[in-house]
Amino acid sequence: MEYRRLAEVAEIKICAKSPGRANAPERPTRRLGCADLLKNNTIAPSLKALPVAPDAECRIRAGDILIKRISPTFVNYVDDVPEETYAGNNLIVVTPGQTVYPRYVAMLLNERIQTLSESDSVGAVMKSVSRPALESFEIPRIPYDRQTVVGDLWYQGVELEKKKARLAELETVKRNLQIKEYLEAYGGKNNG
Repeated sequence: MEYRRLAEVAEIKICAKSPGRANAPERPTRRLGCADLLKNNTIAPSLKALPVAPDAECRIRAGDILIKRISPTFVNYVDDVPEETYAGNNLIVVTPGQTVYPRYVAMLLNERIQTLSESDSVGAVMKSVSRPALESFEIPRIPYDRQTVVGDLWYQGVELEKKKARLAELETVKRNLQIKEYLEAYGGKNNG
């Protein structure tokens, strides 16, 4: 099988600068930090507003892949993001080019990101991913239509996991309400 290096098919941006304090943003901006990236392509609902102009290089767009530089265990494929959202410190933004399907690249990175960080962190206290390791990451070259099928299948699996997690949350809420109603109906408040 033929392979291409990630650096040949995508732009890799390591966001390591803090926003400058001197420049005020022209319009409202948001910052996405490492703690905002959750498993299964989920981003925390409340993004931090930036009172200063962010680094334009770290702007996040739909189709980007986000990776925590330190101790990554998964990647986040960005399907939808509010305008003027920027990656914060220690995030890596991978923007696939037109020759590869972004979800296909996200799937491959997600499968191997832990191994990539462990092999890149010999002797380090905290596992991390370096630019050279990402640049040399190998992407199997398969036809674009197959990349689409594989990438979309992976993405649908991730979406299914999110729905299962949400269903479990709702079941817990329902069960707690039922218990509360039962206790109230049979004098639970008065017996305690």
